[in-house]
Amino acid sequence: MLIPLLVLILLDRTNLTMCAIFGSLTGVFGRSEPHWRRLQHQTQSGLLMCMTVMAGVSMSIAGRSDWELVVSATVVALVISLVADVLRIRPAGPFTYIFAFTATAAAPFSGSMGEAALAVSGSAATAVLLGIAGRVHARRHTPVILRPHAPPPKAARILAHSGRYAAAVAAAGSLALLLGPGHSYWAMLAACAPISATDAAHAPARAGHFILGTYGGVLLSALLLQPDWSPVQLAILLAALQFGGEVYVMRHYALAMVFLTPVALLMTGFVSAQPVWELTLDRAVETTIGALVAVVVIFLTTGRGAVGAQKLRLHSEE
Repeated sequence: MLIPLLVLILLDRTNLTMCAIFGSLTGVFGRSEPHWRRLQHQTQSGLLMCMTVMAGVSMSIAGRSDWELVVSATVVALVISLVADVLRIRPAGPFTYIFAFTATAAAPFSGSMGEAALAVSGSAATAVLLGIAGRVHARRHTPVILRPHAPPPKAARILAHSGRYAAAVAAAGSLALLLGPGHSYWAMLAACAPISATDAAHAPARAGHFILGTYGGVLLSALLLQPDWSPVQLAILLAALQFGGEVYVMRHYALAMVFLTPVALLMTGFVSAQPVWELTLDRAVETTIGALVAVVVIFLTTGRGAVGAQKLRLHSEE
């Protein structure tokens, strides 16, 4: 994240920073895989990230209504979930891509499509290169251990899971618009997080962690939004917060969200200024709406037999 941001700051093109930030999130994929498999999955996820960012930027340039954003995000969630499950990219699900699509679609954009494509693709390529760079050290010092792939999921299960994402995103976005807090895309993003827990047994805990962690992150964001950060300081701060989130995301999801929530709120500081308390309060309300909607969708669409089968699949993937 830091390298592309510093390059854009040096070029005085901070209007492209959101594209670069999302391109850099390619680095979170395949992080626990052997280097060659990581290269494959990071390349695939980087291409998906570029496509979702460009789709979001195109909506921002064209001007989109809130309802158009909800419909488009639902389609993106459905399609990306299908593709990611077929390719077996980890972390699973469309969460990161939905974040990229909805945030870039909702934010004002003053550049061209070509500039946006260059920023996101260059940032994604940087993440892929860094992801494979450790192969040089591993080749000299560490024996290569290839873990066998888990059995591929059945088509019916992939379709059901994708439908779950689409239903949750559509319901959360629609409810947020009807209630009118102000940033419906945060509700749609929050709706994706519990579903990645896959089964009804884990969904309430995941939703609870997401909500509580976001509340903590909102309080931290309110403090961090007070100073007038320079572009370089803001880039370093975002990279440090992202680092903290990635350290804890597999160990303590709520604590990870404390770090990651300010990233989502602070990244807009490069392109626009918004009222601090309005921004943070909206984030808390929208997150609660989205996470609770996701839990309801999971309970309504997951039977007891499916829960048991999905638990077995989770253990086999671990």
